[in-house]
Amino acid sequence: MILSFNRQFAFVHVHKCAGTSIEVALAAHLAPNDLVLGSTPGGERLQSVFKQVIGLDKHATAAQARQWLGPQRWAQWYTFAFVRHPLERLRSLYTFARGLAETQPMTADEQRLWETQARWPNRLPYHYAAVRAAVQSETFDAFLCHPLTWRDAGAQPMWRSLCDERQQLLVDFVGQVEQAEDDWAQVEQRLALQAPLGMHNRSRHNTEAQLSDAAWAQVRAHCLTDFQLFGYPVPEPLLGEPWPAPSSENDDAAG
Repeated sequence: MILSFNRQFAFVHVHKCAGTSIEVALAAHLAPNDLVLGSTPGGERLQSVFKQVIGLDKHATAAQARQWLGPQRWAQWYTFAFVRHPLERLRSLYTFARGLAETQPMTADEQRLWETQARWPNRLPYHYAAVRAAVQSETFDAFLCHPLTWRDAGAQPMWRSLCDERQQLLVDFVGQVEQAEDDWAQVEQRLALQAPLGMHNRSRHNTEAQLSDAAWAQVRAHCLTDFQLFGYPVPEPLLGEPWPAPSSENDDAAG
């Protein structure tokens, strides 16, 4: 998240939606009184301090930022965010979580405790629900079906980051990662600056044809509103009768 008092804008960083690239690109244009929560070296270093002092962190929601700034200031500022195709966002989370586990593997003792007692290592990245789900999921489909996946903050619906409880948008502009160049150009124009992202439009994988009915049930329960609200075509398997939405408590995010 960025809160710029100098330029009067707020950027809401949605999990796995190119937020780090955006925050790094904007950081060079900020003044000392502007707040960068996460992503940059300074932002990461001070993130826990900001969380304790003002209650906001890297992935704070628009509602949380609006409450801290006050509704009047929020309405006066330019507020924006980027979203991503819901399935591609989840695939990115799966790849990221598996990568964390592979680069920081369990020791022999940790592996033995896991295999004999189902005890996870008491360290990062194994505190993250998505990492635990990814370790136990050989495929993306299995990851979507794993109950721990949906306890990770990184898998929570994008609308919860950008809307109020009535699903009304709280930000002025929502760009899409898939058309990043065009949408980012609008942000640059609005902020009267040039901040190259180093990121191009993202293409989609052929994810939809590979999913089981059980995986689609989870996607529908958790992601249908994101498809509808942010202008992504709703896949045919999500157009049938609704499944009951499972309840879960959110854990920390893997990324």
